[in-house]
Amino acid sequence: MTDNVFFRPSLQRSPVESQQGWRHALVLGVAALVLTGCGGGSDSESTPPAPTPSAPAAPENFTVGSSLDFSWTPTATATRYELFVDPDGSGPLAETQRDPQRFSYSLASDGSRVTGSFGAYVNFPEALNASYRLRACNAAGCGSFSDAKAFDITKGISHEFPSGSVPLVQYASAYLSTGMLSKDALTLVLTAASYGSNTTMLVFARSGKNQPWLQQASLQSGAYYVGGAVLSADGNTLAVRSMKQISTSTGTRVVTDAVYMYRRNGSTWNEQARLDTSTAPSTCAQPCQAEIADHMALSADGNLLTVSAVISSGTTSSSAVFTYTRTGTSWAPQTSLNTEGTFIASMALSADGSTLAVTDRDLLQTATTPVVIVFAHDGNGAWSQQSRIPATLYTYTPPLSGGRAYGSMVFSSDGNTLAVNTAKVPGQAACGAPATYSGETQRIALYSRSSDTWTLQGQAVSAAQPLSPWAFANDGSALIYGNTLFTRSNGTWACN
Repeated sequence: MTDNVFFRPSLQRSPVESQQGWRHALVLGVAALVLTGCGGGSDSESTPPAPTPSAPAAPENFTVGSSLDFSWTPTATATRYELFVDPDGSGPLAETQRDPQRFSYSLASDGSRVTGSFGAYVNFPEALNASYRLRACNAAGCGSFSDAKAFDITKGISHEFPSGSVPLVQYASAYLSTGMLSKDALTLVLTAASYGSNTTMLVFARSGKNQPWLQQASLQSGAYYVGGAVLSADGNTLAVRSMKQISTSTGTRVVTDAVYMYRRNGSTWNEQARLDTSTAPSTCAQPCQAEIADHMALSADGNLLTVSAVISSGTTSSSAVFTYTRTGTSWAPQTSLNTEGTFIASMALSADGSTLAVTDRDLLQTATTPVVIVFAHDGNGAWSQQSRIPATLYTYTPPLSGGRAYGSMVFSSDGNTLAVNTAKVPGQAACGAPATYSGETQRIALYSRSSDTWTLQGQAVSAAQPLSPWAFANDGSALIYGNTLFTRSNGTWACN
């Protein structure tokens, strides 16, 4: 007997019996055919055979999100979906299926969309040039693929206005930006996975917006990990705030080690300076006992750096902003600005480096009228306080820090318009929401400068979720909040 083959042995018959049986079967078969042709038989309306099952059609409306999430319209008869990735798009690497155990998806409650993700840590640097295709499957097999869709990380960290790309402001922006993009969207900096005790900043560049990203540099700064980084708008200067762990009588704590400055020459990145408390501006009362804090900003050309600081004096402390300037390839301290509190909550610098705005945690929490302090530069190295704008920044509680933190401020390039993510105003109408809308609204106040005077020019009120990202155009003429676009015309702001 052959393995795995099952059969039933026939009974032995004489030749005559076999011939008679054959003729008998033939007669019965012909009679059955005649009855069937005449509509006879025991069931005159016989059930037609079931249709042969077919594989599902290609999924429609397949999209790839900037956080490597996926969505598509549900496919009829599909019982599962398969995701394929081409790691280098049009490059030579082969397309492969993503591990089904890591690709999870679910149907929206209204049944209109399916959303999926990898459900695990995503190494974004490895996915920068990837493209994806999806197909639906059932018991009959898998159908055709959707069109290939490329992964575009830039949409998750920036918004493209006619005046250029600008960073998306998110709740995490007050801490470490995981991705930074130049104004022309051709230079990208990402925070890579930690290697040992160091965090690596990876720099990528591309020759055009439809060209692949190529890695230019891998930068490691300091002895512990990166606590913040900022890229100049021209993409040629990078400031990295490095942390270190120190031991004290009450345990260990993490403090800023230094700010490392990097400059690109052609396609090569080099360290230009290491700025720490020993390089504090001379205007800090000597001996200057200071610690660089959370916030940094660069002018568009990268020649001016501002960093928040905490200055200690005995048992008290005060907040300040240190400014540094670059001449040629050399960095030097410029000045220290008193910000009237103990810890800076938010900071903004205009692209031309002429205007600086800060707000201190104390001024927001304890002052009768919370304010944003504006400093102006005279072009000859001197800074002075220009205005105190009444404003309250949006407050949220980050899940990691466990303490209160505040939303951000953004200047237009020329410093004449300031967008402040302010506290919500109860009962205020939100753009795009029905008049009867009673949900939470979020507000961005827009201030305009004429000569040295700042006034409230308009407000962008949205029904977006509290932590929705927003972006302010370089030329100060447009703002996007959630999915709502606000534009300025003749000094008046309106939603579109």
